[in-house]
Amino acid sequence: MFSVYGFWQIIGAAALGQRGVSGLAARVDATFGNPIYLAAYMLFHIFIAAMLWAQMWVVRKHGERTVPSVFYALTILLDTATLFFTGTRGTVLGLAAGIIVSSFIIVILARKSRNAWRAAVGAVVLVFLFAGGIYAMRDSVAVRSVGFLHRLATISISDPTIASRFLNMGIAWQGVKERPLLGWGQENYAIVFDKYYDPRMYAQEPWFDRVHDIIFDWLIAAGFIGLISYLSIFAATLLALWKSRAFMMSERAILTGLLVAYFVHNLAVFDNITSYILFGTVLAYIHFRASCVDNAQRMFENIALPKYIMPIVAVCAVAFVWAGAWWINAPALSANHDIIQAIQPQSGGVQVNLKYFLSASNSGSLGTQEAREQLSQAAGAIASQNVSLEIKQAFFGAAVGQMTAQEKASPLDARFPLFVGIVEDAYGAHKDAAVALVRAHDLSPRKQSIIFQQASNASARGDTKEMLRLFKSAYELEPKYTDARILYAAAAIRVGDLALASNLLDPIIISGEAADPRVTLAYVERRNFAPLIPIWKARITVHPQEKNAYLTLAAIYYKVGDRAHAVAVLQSAVSVFPAQKMEIESFIEQIINGTAKVD
Repeated sequence: MFSVYGFWQIIGAAALGQRGVSGLAARVDATFGNPIYLAAYMLFHIFIAAMLWAQMWVVRKHGERTVPSVFYALTILLDTATLFFTGTRGTVLGLAAGIIVSSFIIVILARKSRNAWRAAVGAVVLVFLFAGGIYAMRDSVAVRSVGFLHRLATISISDPTIASRFLNMGIAWQGVKERPLLGWGQENYAIVFDKYYDPRMYAQEPWFDRVHDIIFDWLIAAGFIGLISYLSIFAATLLALWKSRAFMMSERAILTGLLVAYFVHNLAVFDNITSYILFGTVLAYIHFRASCVDNAQRMFENIALPKYIMPIVAVCAVAFVWAGAWWINAPALSANHDIIQAIQPQSGGVQVNLKYFLSASNSGSLGTQEAREQLSQAAGAIASQNVSLEIKQAFFGAAVGQMTAQEKASPLDARFPLFVGIVEDAYGAHKDAAVALVRAHDLSPRKQSIIFQQASNASARGDTKEMLRLFKSAYELEPKYTDARILYAAAAIRVGDLALASNLLDPIIISGEAADPRVTLAYVERRNFAPLIPIWKARITVHPQEKNAYLTLAAIYYKVGDRAHAVAVLQSAVSVFPAQKMEIESFIEQIINGTAKVD
């Protein structure tokens, strides 16, 4: 069913849960909301279908195998195709590893079974042919136009996503060294990420709550004791699988391959409730089969309750579980409903939105943090809207109060004092914001986004010297970060250090990156237009189809009094953008007449 839904997403009959478009470039997620979760689901079912297929060849006669064989083969093909279209490279690599391991076991231990041997060899050959074909055609249009093929073809250490995984591991290792035995506790990687943030992560999202590697996730959550305990689950399962007489050789091979595939998958992503359920089900299945055949001894020999009482106990247990689940989940569901209402337009005005925000924030549920973060973002947006001062004050007080409460609840997380500072800056409380931002910086001293906010705050307070110092510190953390270079250069221009700005911008002029609105605005504010000419000329060279570059360069020439070059630039633009000929020629006429308004 989920595979079919995934193909509906590809053809556009169903919407994608995450960003993206339908078609061959889509990353399907069915109803899971995340392609990774669907990929893990498909991975388990591919191997389960293969195991059922292998069992069918033993329990059914020759003439009764055709229909089930066709069904299982189609299931495997459909689930595999869906897994590929999720574009989850770690899971695809896990599938390949699982197939190779299963096939290797069958080739070694089932050489007398021609069908099994041929299937195993054929599976391995297909894996290597597929991998080799993608690599050989990695630059072709066919591969680039299919989303999952392009993602597989771009697997390399230099790939930004893969590189970020290794950087995350380095960050995590610093946390492991600090707390090696018991770790930091569940759901606390965000604290380690902030404390040991690597500035080379600038191109990735600013907040990671997982390492995206099961080894380091367990090291962070529970230290080496927790990691060893987790790995022992696989060891005990493999021991039961291979020691028990309950399993055929083909079942052992396939289930071993599944465990390997799942483990490799988890080296690149992270577990979720779906994969936990499937993993637990597989473990239970292996234990059940082994215990039934091997006559495993009961853990408790004495029966505490008579058998006729057991149905009543079962009903009470179900009722207890449902009641407990409702007690845990109902507040979160209610908060989730309130958040959805809070971020949507309300006929009663933004006061109604605030009411929903506060309801979700005060629910005390698992969604409290998300509600407070959404409230702070909404308050920042309200600050610049045309609403009454009373409403602005209400949002400001609510956002600062809720985020301050969240900061007290999670005192080691830099995100919350940062949000407090952003909201206070948006409402002009710059001195209070500076204090909050210092707290955030102390918790994450190497995160550029926090330093950028501090520099913006210093600028708002009129402390240009501090502003320049902060932008410099952010730039020096990672000089390859173009945005940090641009901000530092723009700050240098504003304080009048044009030589420093030139040194910062010269290396990126040829790439066109120096033609940034922030740099341009800084030069314009100082009425210094000449340095912008080579910057925007380079931009046109690199991006000849960017109409705004021609208009900006023409305006700069006009400002320095060089109307001839301004007209020449616009005339070249006419040849590139014939559809806008009338608009551009009108601008040319204004420049010739000296009536152009380009401020």
